[in-house]
Amino acid sequence: MSLSKKQQASSNAPLIDTLVNVAAVVHPLTALPQLITIYSSHIVTGISLWTWVGFLLIGLVFLVYGIVHHIKPIILTQVLWFVVDLLVITGIVLYQ
Repeated sequence: MSLSKKQQASSNAPLIDTLVNVAAVVHPLTALPQLITIYSSHIVTGISLWTWVGFLLIGLVFLVYGIVHHIKPIILTQVLWFVVDLLVITGIVLYQ
């Protein structure tokens, strides 16, 4: 007996749910090297303030979407990205 596509998709849901929750935390952590460089060396040459402001503003759209639709992984990752974006922006402003 073979499973329908819908049954197969739902049987894989716990795995993808776990992966999405892990990715929601790990993805923002990929910016840690940038943060460490900014705050340890105080060198922000080549780091665009407007790029990071853009990341922050676009991320707010996704955060609101996640909140409106009650999508926890989107909310989690966007809150973490908001913190990261804000720390990068603050570093750029401080050390320009």
